[in-house]
Amino acid sequence: MSRRRGWAAPRPLGEVKRLLPRRSPQNDVRAVAAWVVERTLASLAPVDAFLDGALARLDERDKGLLRELVLGTLRWLRRLDHVLETASERKLGAIDPELLGILRVAVYQLLFLTRVPAHAVVSEAVEQAHGRSHRGGASFVNAVLRRIARSPALDAWPVAESDPIVRLAVETSHPDLLVRRWLPRFGERATRALLAANNRPKPLHLLAFRDRGGRELAAEALIEAGLEIEPSALAPLGLTVREGLPWATAPFLAGDLYAQDEASQVAALVPPPVAGERVLDVAAAPGGKSFSLLACEPAVRVVAADRALGRLAVLEENLRRLRRRFPLLCADARRPPCGERFDRVVVDLPCSGTGTLRKSPELKWRLSEAEIGRLAALGRELLAGAAAAVAPGGRLVAMTCSIEPEENEQVVAAFLAGRPEFAREPLAPLLPPALAKFVSGEGLWRMLPGGGHDGFTVQVLRRT
Repeated sequence: MSRRRGWAAPRPLGEVKRLLPRRSPQNDVRAVAAWVVERTLASLAPVDAFLDGALARLDERDKGLLRELVLGTLRWLRRLDHVLETASERKLGAIDPELLGILRVAVYQLLFLTRVPAHAVVSEAVEQAHGRSHRGGASFVNAVLRRIARSPALDAWPVAESDPIVRLAVETSHPDLLVRRWLPRFGERATRALLAANNRPKPLHLLAFRDRGGRELAAEALIEAGLEIEPSALAPLGLTVREGLPWATAPFLAGDLYAQDEASQVAALVPPPVAGERVLDVAAAPGGKSFSLLACEPAVRVVAADRALGRLAVLEENLRRLRRRFPLLCADARRPPCGERFDRVVVDLPCSGTGTLRKSPELKWRLSEAEIGRLAALGRELLAGAAAAVAPGGRLVAMTCSIEPEENEQVVAAFLAGRPEFAREPLAPLLPPALAKFVSGEGLWRMLPGGGHDGFTVQVLRRT
């Protein structure tokens, strides 16, 4: 999201906490949630850059509440702002920026959560406002939230927009840009389903490894530890966590599990790997694509490259925890990192992340046509550079967590226009029926966000 006019730089987390009366732990959780929301919207950093540090300061029982408040507020931000403008009879730009984070988190609580009484939500928000603004600001917060608390349901605050696209975008808390893009491409029914999916909380998915006993053995250990687990409907080695956290369980600590979205797991298996296949994973960190391939076929020979040392350090740490070893290279995908040729070169193209908005809702408020164009241009460079590492008869696999054609089909089309030795590979004959149904064209596989999973696009080219 671009900075609003008059947006005040958020205070450091420690300063925010010092300004607040320490009456209860939950009071602090709500104050920290407002700070994380403010900081995320005022920066270009992912929400986890602020949320992870804030979570480390909290007791275990409060971490779930903080995540719910932050991610829920960011998912429903535009609809919350509409309710705020209606209840306050002010445009958002006329509201003190110091109060916006407090108000947004409180409105989310009033409209979506029921565990805390409305009067407590209002009272705590007013206390926070006293620490962030003048007395009139606290009175304003009190009046607006009391008005909303009298009608704590979205239906009580209808969106009166004459433009149907804008109305749908506000109602579902999405930018106009995405609704205008998706309606003509997917149709109204599929677009509404996509918008609804983006606003649902995302379950945790785990990847098990065939050479460590597979998902059945891991699931038994997790159930014994008190977690509620079910097998993934999509990924052959995936598990969905319905209740509980796996981080302190024996299989996770032993390196037998990796946290990864089930759609990401299966996207890496398009097409399925074979024993002895030599794979170069460029832009590899934090390692999900490589781990998915190894989980399915332990005899795959992986080399992973990334240009950022910090990201490579994360990949190296994941390798240590999983008790895996394969070569790591610090290299830019635009230039082949070594003289070897590979049977499969996997390129994680830069993208807008429109398939992962339920997990990273802040991305919705940063999208622009210019940014999509910039990322597509960079993707063309990466694809052209990585192609040099593909052996004759080998595959060039381009992946994104985007569903936008500029970042996917158009990137590959531009590449193929100047590289006649590459051609799209028919995918349906290579995939099991559960995955073949997502083939969208010659060499093109796409899964839209839905159910409990993200959205991904995979394109496979064969070097003749």
